[in-house]
This record gives sequence, C-alpha cells and structure tokens, in this order.
Amino acid sequence: MSNDKKDFFDYDSYVSKKTGNGKKNGKKTTQDKQDKHDKHNEQKPPKFVPADEKDRYSAKKTAKKQDKDSIENIKRMFDEALDESHEEMAEFTEEIEVPDAPDSNPEGLRRKLYFLFGIIVSLLAIVGLYSTVVFTVDVVKDFADNTQQKNEFARFVYPIVICDPAPFNQTVKLRSETLITAALWDIILYDDKSKYEADFDMIIVPELDVEQHGTKLFGTGLSFEHQSIIGVEVQFYYDESIKSYRIPSNPKHFTYSPYIEDMTRVGERYTLTVGYVSPTPAWLTLTSEEEPSPEKYVEYVVSKRGNEMTLVSIQESDKKVESPHGL
Repeated sequence: MSNDKKDFFDYDSYVSKKTGNGKKNGKKTTQDKQDKHDKHNEQKPPKFVPADEKDRYSAKKTAKKQDKDSIENIKRMFDEALDESHEEMAEFTEEIEVPDAPDSNPEGLRRKLYFLFGIIVSLLAIVGLYSTVVFTVDVVKDFADNTQQKNEFARFVYPIVICDPAPFNQTVKLRSETLITAALWDIILYDDKSKYEADFDMIIVPELDVEQHGTKLFGTGLSFEHQSIIGVEVQFYYDESIKSYRIPSNPKHFTYSPYIEDMTRVGERYTLTVGYVSPTPAWLTLTSEEEPSPEKYVEYVVSKRGNEMTLVSIQESDKKVESPHGL
C-alpha cells in the first residue's frame, strides 16, 4: 500500500481491530467500559456552579443538619425524663431539706408588740372621737327638735292659757264660756281676720266659725251655748239676730302667755309643764333668749297625731314657783 492511502482512516481495519481486541465470547471487557466512560465524559463536560451558590447550598445543608440534631436532643431529653421512676422522684424529694427558721429575736418581737399596741390605741382614740362627735350632734339635734316642738305646743295652748280655765279631766264637761272664749282667742291670734266683715275696730265672726275653732282645740262632742263674754279688759258680744260675735280685731290686753318648762311623751300623748307668764306678749315669750319667770305652773295633756293637736285635760302641777330672792 502506498503512502498516499495510509493517510486515510481505514474504518474496516479499525472495526476489526476493535472487535478482535474488545470482545471476548460476546461480552464487553473492563477496558471497553472504561473507554466508553472516558468518551462520555469527553462528550459532556462538567456543569459549572458559581461559588456563591455553593456557599448558600452548604449553609442550608448545615442549618438543616443542626435543626435535625436539636430535635433529636430534645426528644432524647424527654425520653430520659419520662423514663425516671416514681421511686427516684420520691428519693429526690426526700433529699431536699427545709432549713429551720432562725430563732426569734426578743427585741424585734417587743417592737412589733409595741407597734401593734400603738395601732390599737390609735383606733380606739378614733372610735372615741367619732362617738363623741356623733353624740354631740345628736344632742344638739335633739335640743333643736325639742325646742321647736315646745314652741309648737306653746302656740297651740296659748288661746287656752289666756282663758286660764280650771283643771278638768274631760273636755266634754267644759263650760260653754270657756269653749267660746278660747275659740275666739284662737281666731284673734291665728286666723285671717281680713275675711270677716269689719265694724270700726271690731270684726263680725259667725258662730259656726267659733264652733269650728273650739272643736280644733278641744275635740269633738262639745256642747256650745252661744252668749256674750264680758270680761274686765276684753268683751265679746254675741248678736243672736245674725248668729255672730262682735270681737276686737287687735286686743291690747293679754292675761297670760305660755312657757313650756318640761315635756314628756307616752305614745301620742304629751304631758306639758306649762308656766303662766304675766303679762308678756306671746312673741316676746317665744323669742326672748332669757327664761321667763312664770307665776304658776299647770300640766296640759295634749294628743298629737301628725300635725293635729287636741287638748285632753288640764291638771295642777307639782312644780312650784321659785321665789325671785330664793326665799
């Protein structure tokens, strides 16, 4: 064969050579596998991976491994804890000894007792002060209420005190003269006199109004015999033709005015120790700061229901008038 033909690749010779050297009994040899692997690697070059991507991949892999190790450690700790027996726990508890309390300090205990005693004394002082204030307020309130009640009773008995009736036990047995006189004085002192017909310095009062005021003072079941009342200083004239009384609208003379010295109560009944003061106008007796000097004392029994008062009886009083000079 010439040199020119040798430059060409002889495919048949190459195949026969490979076939003869690479096959044996129809099987591939180790050399054939290695040649094929080298050829495959030559055909497919390795894939290029950047450096930063490798670092991230490595970090993720490391983190997953750490997480897995942590979970395994926690699981192992729980397993060990649950595997402990009750006896071991009891022994562990018995081994813990509670230290004894230190001995009490006598000086510190004494200070605590003094402090506690001081608190108790302070509380008792506060309670005592509160009780004193409450008692004082109640006394002042009772005194104010008592004074107001006395003035109300003095106002009620004033028309009767002017008449100065004799003692009695039943109002139904009172004389008509006493009933009429007290009723007319009640009109003069407290009624609206402008509603009556005037006749110079006199006013004309119907007998029906007199009976109404008498019933207000002495109660029901009374018997009236209308007549003129002729006194030393004051006269009340009865005019039968018109069934009315002619009385002074503003009399100047008052026999007595009341001063309530004492007052007791049993149910709805009040027993009043009434001092007869003469001759002092009512407004002076009720507003004066100085206690008046009564000429005598009389006991009035008055029934009070709500704001309505009724005279029940008049009795002599055991209270004696004190001499102005102590004699």
